[in-house]
Amino acid sequence: MPELDRWENEGGAVTPKRPTARLRTLERHHNQLEAKVQAEQKRPNPCAIELQRLKREKLYLKDQIRQMGS
Repeated sequence: MPELDRWENEGGAVTPKRPTARLRTLERHHNQLEAKVQAEQKRPNPCAIELQRLKREKLYLKDQIRQMGS
């Protein structure tokens, strides 16, 4: 989530010209997090705290994606 905040603070705010780029960025980041969750779950002894953090960030991104669709 800090990465997204940093992106927004660096001029990445959604404008009428850039909503699709922002949406693609959110979706790409969401997919990357999904890959990290799957990789962590495949480990012999997955870290529950790391899984919780990744899943929470995925939910945050999912909410952001839904808001863009509204």
